[in-house]
Amino acid sequence: MSAKRILLIQDDRHLASLYREKLEGSGFVVEQSLGVDQALRVIEERPPDLVLVDLVLSTGTGLQIIKQLRSLPQTLELPVLVFPTALTQMCGAAIHAGATKVVSRGAHVVGSVLDEVKVALGLPGLGDAVGTKLFQPDESWRDMVLEGMSEDINHMRHCIPGLVSSTPDYATQQAMWWHVHSFSEKVALAGIKPLSQFAGAMDMLLCDLAEMPEQMNPSVLRTIGQSVDFLSTLSSPENRNRAKDAVSASILIVDDEESARQFIGAAMQMAGLIPGSAGTPTAALEKLTKQKCDLIFLDVGMPEMNGFDLCAKIRGIEAHQKTPIVFLTGMATFQNRAQASLSGGNDFVGKPFNLAELGLKALMWIFRAQLGLL
Repeated sequence: MSAKRILLIQDDRHLASLYREKLEGSGFVVEQSLGVDQALRVIEERPPDLVLVDLVLSTGTGLQIIKQLRSLPQTLELPVLVFPTALTQMCGAAIHAGATKVVSRGAHVVGSVLDEVKVALGLPGLGDAVGTKLFQPDESWRDMVLEGMSEDINHMRHCIPGLVSSTPDYATQQAMWWHVHSFSEKVALAGIKPLSQFAGAMDMLLCDLAEMPEQMNPSVLRTIGQSVDFLSTLSSPENRNRAKDAVSASILIVDDEESARQFIGAAMQMAGLIPGSAGTPTAALEKLTKQKCDLIFLDVGMPEMNGFDLCAKIRGIEAHQKTPIVFLTGMATFQNRAQASLSGGNDFVGKPFNLAELGLKALMWIFRAQLGLL
């Protein structure tokens, strides 16, 4: 019986090299495609036995390939697997477009992908072999990821001027998303948890902006710029080993509107964080005198006491003299930014909020505090 042919649609050379090596080592014939058009040409000329596709490509998205592939009569039954991803908001869309399955991101990602490939092709699965060293990235691959991080981050930096220009173009936005997504997937495979958490949150924000470009406002652009700079800081050898998993961080959301507290709480949960909340400044001060928080979100406009005055009072509590405080405001004016800083705040997010932006901002300040960078 001839070897099964797999079309690998992945245009990050490091990720493609890793998966190709493991697939070929398992006896498959692998053909790699670097983009949407090339993939569709290969499929039309000679359909493979299985397609393995990433959802974010430098020339578009995997959704485009899946939809067009399912429009071809000869590929209606072709197994199409999607690489594991942090982009949960795209997984349902991939299945709706015609993907057979989105591979779950387990403890051993490479092994999980290979196991699902075998099952989809009607071959015996790996079973207990999923967790063996054979199907994990080795140390040389991890070193390659670490050595390439500075170059990856520089590519992101080069995209920022195009994003903040008066007429940001789709190509620049897509390039930025692809660089962030590829970085996120590589550090996740390399097992660098804080970097994976932070880059994954950046990936989700850029995914949102690709779907809803009208949300590309000054606050979001500022957050993207901050995040790229901090990614460089977090990636340094002295910092990436000092930062800890942010999942246990204590977060307090202070807003007099219940709907706002719920919205911000949902953003924290999406980033893997567990928040608490207070509906009044008095309730917030009572909580903060009894317990230590790692991050505080403060609404500026509250009837009992505005956020600036509350921030000054929080700074008078010994345990919270250096706790990161992020203001939530619908008026991100120069005056408000100055007042936020003078009252002891660290940052602000402008309304209307984007869920992914809030989660990304939270992770950034939690990690900054862990590293003593306040």
